[in-house]
Amino acid sequence: MTHKERIMAVLEGSAIDRPPVSAWRHFYDKENNKEDLVMSMLNFQKKFDWDFIKINSRASYHVEDWGVKLEYSRDPLSKPIPVSFPVKSGSDWHKIKPLDWKNGSLGEIMAAGQDILNQAGDQVYCVPTIFSPLSIAADLVENDDLFLELLNESPLELHRALEAITDTFRGYAAEYIRMGMAGIFFATTEWGTRDKLTEEQYLEFGRPYDLKVLDAAGSGFFNMMHVCKTNNMLALFRDYPVSVLSWNPFESGNLSIHQAAQITDKIFLTGADQNGALSSGPVSAIRHQIEESLRNMPSGRMIIGPGCAVKVSTPDDHLFALSETVKGWQL
Repeated sequence: MTHKERIMAVLEGSAIDRPPVSAWRHFYDKENNKEDLVMSMLNFQKKFDWDFIKINSRASYHVEDWGVKLEYSRDPLSKPIPVSFPVKSGSDWHKIKPLDWKNGSLGEIMAAGQDILNQAGDQVYCVPTIFSPLSIAADLVENDDLFLELLNESPLELHRALEAITDTFRGYAAEYIRMGMAGIFFATTEWGTRDKLTEEQYLEFGRPYDLKVLDAAGSGFFNMMHVCKTNNMLALFRDYPVSVLSWNPFESGNLSIHQAAQITDKIFLTGADQNGALSSGPVSAIRHQIEESLRNMPSGRMIIGPGCAVKVSTPDDHLFALSETVKGWQL
């Protein structure tokens, strides 16, 4: 099967020759301009021949146009460091207005996505990253503790900012689908976990805005919901209008693959622990983990990948072990 045929067969519940597999990572020294970002994504795809491309934009693209400033490093192992934030108090939420996403950092990243689609879209489906409005709001504040303080002290002001963020990314998501992306990779980052919020808080400050963005991307047939971190609220997202759920079942407090299969019939994108075996090895441990994940995954509802972005220090031979183990799996 071709990459696209394999993905489509999983989405449709048809027979597959083997499970699809993909992984994604940052290239910190290659993300600060469109051309380098495009080349890093395409070279990564060429090297490992993944079944789909998850476009991993720089992790600050979503907040730069609202005023977050960063210091960049040329070291491929060092992530950019935020040095200035627009929201320091509850009264600052009024600064957050809907953006013209055709320009600035948002426009640059979308143009990079278009270039990747133009060069690789005939062979593989491409899925860009969009963060949840709640996680975007949190990234406009210097640290999580201050954000939680503002959430509790200025909820109405925060809701107004969330509306502006949602309005911006509804248009952004819709344009990605219009240009030909198969779907979006919609991520909660630190904010879909009980380590940060109660479920009641997420239902108030997260879910209504999530659903508006996902509605705008609704014609994407390969939309994914990614729930990060330990003690995450995966069950809270089981009815979201997406085809795929992505999470790390190996982190503490998270549902296992078997447990998740009892509460949802969505397709799973998981199976490799990016913080454990995939990062530290050895190759035999990676193979064992992938094989165990494949045995536990519901038949026909499986895509193998990491539980989040692969660490930039992960050796290539570990990623080849991930790819080759899945590609050699006998159904």
